[in-house]
Amino acid sequence: MIAVQIVEIRWTKATRGAPRATERALLPRAFALLQTGSAYCCQHYLMREDDGFAAVLTKEKRAEHAPRKERSLLLREHDDGLLVLGLRWDAAEGQPRRSGSNIAIRLAPGHSARLVLNGRHTSSHGQEYSEVIYNVAYGDTIARERFLGCEPDQQFSLAAHLF
Repeated sequence: MIAVQIVEIRWTKATRGAPRATERALLPRAFALLQTGSAYCCQHYLMREDDGFAAVLTKEKRAEHAPRKERSLLLREHDDGLLVLGLRWDAAEGQPRRSGSNIAIRLAPGHSARLVLNGRHTSSHGQEYSEVIYNVAYGDTIARERFLGCEPDQQFSLAAHLF
């Protein structure tokens, strides 16, 4: 079983610096899983500054097989029983450009990982910033609280200095 939880935080200059940056820093980077039991489940939460950073579940899916890619997260079950995770930067994730990694983490059954990517986005409305957190758990069973109350077993970050 593979559980993926994508937590996306989006903000503008209004909460980029102090004192409101503290508000953003205190936001949750993980939530309890809504359902487990499928071979693959994915939940996407979005927290936007203009909505008061309220956590909104924007997408949930379950499948009998994990996709090879979930947004910028690469997933591949290896013959040795490990789940190989990668992170590939895409222009939709914002600037600056970064070199990704097809093999960032090798996750053993019963373990979890957190992968992080951030970006700066420019449009006619001005600049917006994003942080995207990929929480991943792998194993025969995954508790609903797997991402809460403890640090992940492994972490990988492609976060860049955005200012």
